[in-house]
Amino acid sequence: MELSPLDELSAQIRKLSAADQDQLASMLLMERLKRNKLVMPTIHQRIDDAEADNWQAWDSNKPRA
Repeated sequence: MELSPLDELSAQIRKLSAADQDQLASMLLMERLKRNKLVMPTIHQRIDDAEADNWQAWDSNKPRA
């Protein structure tokens, strides 16, 4: 049975080191976010917002144990 190109790629990715998989994952996430026309402008707006009153407090966003 012949593997699909995506299955072959997935098999090669599993052979990568954890660091290389992490780098690939971050690159794929950024490519995905670039395609989402609604998310990126919001992210850029939040990054560029110099008004501290508009920032969310860390305590309200940090994971709970």
